[in-house]
Amino acid sequence: MKITSTLAFEATPDRVRNMLINPDFSAYIAEEIHADSVQSTQSDQGLRTEFVVASPDQAKRFLGKTMTIAETLTWKATDGDTHTGTLDLGVKGVPGGAQGVISLSPTPQGSTLVYDADFSVRIPLVGKQVEKLARTHLTDIIHAAEKVGNTWLKDNPSE
Repeated sequence: MKITSTLAFEATPDRVRNMLINPDFSAYIAEEIHADSVQSTQSDQGLRTEFVVASPDQAKRFLGKTMTIAETLTWKATDGDTHTGTLDLGVKGVPGGAQGVISLSPTPQGSTLVYDADFSVRIPLVGKQVEKLARTHLTDIIHAAEKVGNTWLKDNPSE
């Protein structure tokens, strides 16, 4: 299953990249998606974040009451004003996940972040059902970054 999203930010690609690898920003996303908890580990190239969220009712028998969604953004060297990198998203304990590329480019209004990933869950018989349920939570995290990102950028002008 393909996950493709385009997000718009009112800031330069450098500022948006710095925001996306800031563990404090992950806490803003966690609040937006009503996560029970969030834990982030920052590196020079990116950020790994784990969000613990309530499992969808239909998936509780497979996943338990909560599920841990792990997101890793890894940025490569900058090419001019454009940043590119990789995205790794998954649900802990569930075989499969989303792997893809991210691209952050300048626009007249600020910048655009594009996620392009392939997502699959490899569980015999129920994989497609769990895939559809988990996909919703994964895309919620991606879209929460845009929703709270522009507010974060305005509230943190020095970041």
